[in-house]
Amino acid sequence: MKTAGLAVLPLALMMASCDAQQPPGSSVEAEMQTDDQDVAAAPADPGFAGSWTGELDAGVQTLELALEIDLTGDAPSIILISVDQGGARVPMSIVRFDGANVHFSTPGMALQYDGVLEDGVITGTFDQGGLSASLVFERPQDAMDEASAEPAARYGEGEVVQVVLEEGLLEGVITAPDAPRAGLVMISGSGPQDRDGNIAGHPVYAAMADALAEAGMASLRYDDRGVGGSQAPEPLAPAELADDAVRAMDVLKAQTGLSCVGYLGHSEGAFIGLMAANESEADFMISLAGQHQDMETLLYDQSEAMIRASGQSDEAVEANRDLQRLVFEAIANAEPGQAPAAIEAVLVENGMPERMARQQGAMWGQPYAVAMFASDPAAAAAAFDAPVLALFGENDLQVLPENAQAALMEARGDHPTRTVIVPGVDHIFEDSETGLPNEYGLAGHALSPTAQAILVEETRALIDQACTE
Repeated sequence: MKTAGLAVLPLALMMASCDAQQPPGSSVEAEMQTDDQDVAAAPADPGFAGSWTGELDAGVQTLELALEIDLTGDAPSIILISVDQGGARVPMSIVRFDGANVHFSTPGMALQYDGVLEDGVITGTFDQGGLSASLVFERPQDAMDEASAEPAARYGEGEVVQVVLEEGLLEGVITAPDAPRAGLVMISGSGPQDRDGNIAGHPVYAAMADALAEAGMASLRYDDRGVGGSQAPEPLAPAELADDAVRAMDVLKAQTGLSCVGYLGHSEGAFIGLMAANESEADFMISLAGQHQDMETLLYDQSEAMIRASGQSDEAVEANRDLQRLVFEAIANAEPGQAPAAIEAVLVENGMPERMARQQGAMWGQPYAVAMFASDPAAAAAAFDAPVLALFGENDLQVLPENAQAALMEARGDHPTRTVIVPGVDHIFEDSETGLPNEYGLAGHALSPTAQAILVEETRALIDQACTE
């Protein structure tokens, strides 16, 4: 699970969220819109293009951030990544260059940055939720060494396809071995992500596609709504994303001719995958670090694990849990459309600055988040009677492996289910020591060799089980 929240409090409350999309016309958007009128500007300095990293002093902690700047399209794009908060990828809705100057912002999160490029460094000011701090972006060391390094490994290559929706389309790619035995549609975790699942610079989902191909499995993965080559409205509920996956399955079957097909979902994508599997009568399901608990339980567990792994006290755990409980109650008791105001009121009453509370309300009170809190992952798992394979990361602090495993097994009952806890890996199945999100991207691979070997072996067994005529 990944959040679109950055330097906001309470930190643990924000560590996992649904797609943090801000409804248009909100008060936050109106407040910031005056700063973002169209003006004549010089073309962007080409030196901006590529990857950048920086450290933000957020007062209570230092957050590692990254930028991906793309100047190749019809309009420039910037994705801000919070490496220390699950590799959260936040596309900027407003991007403006003027020669060596850059402005980017996303009004729904009350976040903006203004900087200038000079001598290969971007120096500027970051503002969000009452925080204003200097923030310097530099080239990551791997980018600086790129000229002398071996060419980067390419993952998940294949045939580009489009999935037509009622409104818009999704663009993706099918990666397949020669003579595949089965096929699946890959579904990303929460938050807008591209088809490769680039987290902290590592194409996690593309690497998984290659492992699946080694096991004899064709796969279709796609850019989420509003990302990369996909153009579609923001989702208002998980059911809309499940429908996207069902339509993607139709494309996979048409392109490959395969009759034995299923889904692979990562994190929140596992819940959505089970919804899609029930709708499309899939032959199997693979869950990777899957969400199989309700949102409240998941966030309570995750927050406590994160706080304790960060070395904080029992008092910090209890204080955060108390505040979470108040927010969750506000969401549950709010009238339709009133959740943002209810959350804001609770947070202000408990000492949070008004602007920050308004931002939190806009994020957690949006329709998609409210729908996620009302969803029942256990019911989706119980309704699907075909084989399920579930892999969890031993060091995962975002979806705690034992808790998620127990929830899944209880929901599945007598349905065929196999679970494996992969040793030494985190939420994105990279080798890690603590599982904290600030380790994401530090491993020298996009997928742990151990996780890859287990995924290949278990997928072959799953094919034998689910696809025997």
